[in-house]
Amino acid sequence: MRSKPDNSLARQSPLTTRKKERNKPTKSRTNTTVMSRRHVLCLAILLVAVILALAPQLTLAADQVPFSAAFATEFESVVAFPIAHIAVVGRGRALHLGAATAVTTDQAVNLLTGVATATYTLTAANGDTVVLALEFQTTFLPGAVTFEGSYTVAGGTGRFAGATGSGSMSGSATFLGPSNGVGSFAVAGTISSPGSLK
Repeated sequence: MRSKPDNSLARQSPLTTRKKERNKPTKSRTNTTVMSRRHVLCLAILLVAVILALAPQLTLAADQVPFSAAFATEFESVVAFPIAHIAVVGRGRALHLGAATAVTTDQAVNLLTGVATATYTLTAANGDTVVLALEFQTTFLPGAVTFEGSYTVAGGTGRFAGATGSGSMSGSATFLGPSNGVGSFAVAGTISSPGSLK
C-alpha cells in the first residue's frame, strides 16, 4: 500500500499563508527599528545640548528685576560739525541705587541725522555704579531738543559688577546759551538683581 503524499501545505488557504509571511520578521523591519532608535537617541542628545547651552541665558533672564531712574541734568557741548560732543552731569534717583549721579563725557549727536549715543555712569551714594550704553534719536526744536531711544546695561561695580539689562529712555534739554543748558532724562526697563552675579 502506497503512502499518500502530504498535501496539507497545498490545502492551506492563501490567507493563512499571507498571515504567516506577515508574522515573519524581515531584515528591513529590523533595520527600520534600529534606525528609529538611533534617531531618538540623536534627538535626545541634541535636546540635552540645547538645554545646557540655554541654561545660563535662562538664569540671567530669571535674575532680571525692574529698573528705573530719573535725573535733572546740566550740559556743555562742543561742535565739530556734524557731531556735537556733549558732557552731562545729572542728579536724581534710581531704583536699587537710591540717590545717584549720572555722568557722561562721550555723548555724541549727529546734527544732520539726530542719531546719538552716550555712555552714562550712574553712581550711588555708597560708590556702587551702573554703566548704561544709550542709543537714541534726537528731535531738534527752537532752542531745545527732545530725545528717545533705548539703554543697555554694560556692567557696573560693587553689587552691580557684571550687571546686564535693557529698556527704554527719553528726555529733553533746553539751551541757556550757545553751548550749554539744562535738561532731564529717565530710563525704565530691567537690570540684573543686585548682587546676583557675585
